Amino acid sequence: MIFLNFAKEVERKGFEHYTKLADATPVREIAGIFLFLAREEKRHLEIFEAWDKGAAIPSIEDFGISKHAVKAFQILSEHFKTAGTPAINHDDAYEKALEFENKSIRFYTEALNGNAVSDESQKTILESIIDQEKTHARLITSLMEFQRHPGEWLENAEFRHPDDY
Repeated sequence: MIFLNFAKEVERKGFEHYTKLADATPVREIAGIFLFLAREEKRHLEIFEAWDKGAAIPSIEDFGISKHAVKAFQILSEHFKTAGTPAINHDDAYEKALEFENKSIRFYTEALNGNAVSDESQKTILESIIDQEKTHARLITSLMEFQRHPGEWLENAEFRHPDDY
């Protein structure tokens, strides 16, 4: 099935990208976010592999990336306020990660709305994956925003980004 081959490749590339980012990031909190994203992409890959083989599908449950992200941003905020720690510049990597996530969202949404997925349980799984990919995209966008304007991002008390997850 063409859909599953493409889906597996998208998730494999996302996993590899996030793993490389985690390895290259000296800031523990940001590396942790990347590792968590890598694990989620790997889990999506495992789901598509099982789906392709007709095997039992692994759990699609949400492992709480939002809670981890909120904690990481709180720690980063404290580091920035106390030490003036600059954000690590990962513009290209963030852009590529956001591109992966948006590509996944578009592709999976098209598959869901088209004829690529007909089984109701598979549709439900794909809807959950789309929701998780949207959360990943919001998280990457928040990392990009924090990197570009850490002081402004922190100063605006009404602008509590991680709460949106």
